Formats: sequence, C-alpha cells, structure tokens
Amino acid sequence: MKEILEEENIKTENGKLKNFLYINSAKNIEGKKSFQEGLYTIQDEVASLPSKILNPKSNEKVLDACCAPGGKTTFLAELMKNEGEIIAWDLHKHRLKLVEDTAKRLGVTNIKLEQNDATIYKEKYKNYFDKILLDVPCMGLGVLKRKPDIKWSKTIKDIEEIKKLQKEILETCSQYLKNGGELVYSTCSVLKSENEDIVENFLKNHEKFTIKKLENFMPDENNDGFFIAKLKKVE
Repeated sequence: MKEILEEENIKTENGKLKNFLYINSAKNIEGKKSFQEGLYTIQDEVASLPSKILNPKSNEKVLDACCAPGGKTTFLAELMKNEGEIIAWDLHKHRLKLVEDTAKRLGVTNIKLEQNDATIYKEKYKNYFDKILLDVPCMGLGVLKRKPDIKWSKTIKDIEEIKKLQKEILETCSQYLKNGGELVYSTCSVLKSENEDIVENFLKNHEKFTIKKLENFMPDENNDGFFIAKLKKVE
C-alpha cells in the first residue's frame, strides 16, 4: 500500500497498529484514485480501537448503535471479512448517508442501515446481538487538537445532558445483547464523568455484566484521546 500511495505523492510512515499508516503529507486525498477505488479509508488510529477491541467474528450479528460517519462501522465489516450482519443506527438520515457512501466506496455489503434513536427500546432486538458497539455522543474533549473550539462552546448544562444520553443509550442497548455476548462502550472524551463513572454505575445495577477490558488513551501529537470499556454479559 505504501508504494501505491507514494506513486500518488502521498507520504506515509508505519502506524503502531497493523495495516495502519500515518499520512505525513498529501493534497486532496479524497480525489486520489486509490481513495476513490476504496483501497483504504481515513481514520484516527486510536479511534479504530473500539472496533478492534470488540473483535467481531464473520458469523456474528453486530449492532453499531451510533454509527455515523462510518469509520468504525466499516472497520467492523473489514474485521468480519464482509460477512455476518451489522445493523448500524443513527438518529439522522443525512448522517446515515455518510456511512452508506463510505461503505459503497469500500465495497462493504454486510451493513444494514436504520434511522433509529438508540435511547428508545426496540423489543424485536432483545437478546439478538452477539456484539454491540456503543461509540456514544460525548463532549469530545479528546479531539481538542482537531476541534479547539469545543472548549469554548460547551457548558455545565451540556455535560449533564450528554451524561444522561450516554446512560440511556447504554441502558437501552445492553438489553439487545445475547447471554455470553460482548459490548464496547467508548467515547472520544477524557472526562471521568462520561467514562468510568458511566460504566461503574451501569455495572452496579446490572449483575449479569462484567468488565473485560478498560483502556483510557490521552491525546498526543498523532492520535485523539479515547476511552474504551469492554463488557461481557454472562451466560
């Protein structure tokens, strides 16, 4: 892949994860033939980890409850070798179109898109999924290097509202997980109130769930900040 990119004057270096490259310099990368042909996609390396840690298998049913713009969703599809079933939700139709366009460019066919509010319970999905990804809306304080205006635009009221939303999504979507299934809760925030506190409160009230993995990545010069918790629902 590096050779293909170099031919298009895209300079890269190896990332920390397998099959990831850091782009050092490039102009109009979305206009490059290699990008349009779906040979790769653009995503922060740490932002890929929720999908990787969820570790979906080819024969599984997977829910991505907050899917737009689609980087994690299509990475799930890659990990599943474009097999199995991914149901991907977003509240807004125009954001689902972003996921649809990315999936089409990459040749992904195992994603079913649905416009849906992840806080509203859907009985038909009770105990349906083997794996669930909840990359929930958050304050975004892990991406300040890319979006510095965040720190001036958020208020205490915003934090309380987003925490309520996060709790509701986790509470509702956890009911869709099969016994023995696994769920990843993640944010691009570094606030304990959006991360550890949400997960700890959930575990106190749901004895069937245990924590398997917890990662907290602080932002650096190459990557965003991220929180990732992997939970398992006991048999």
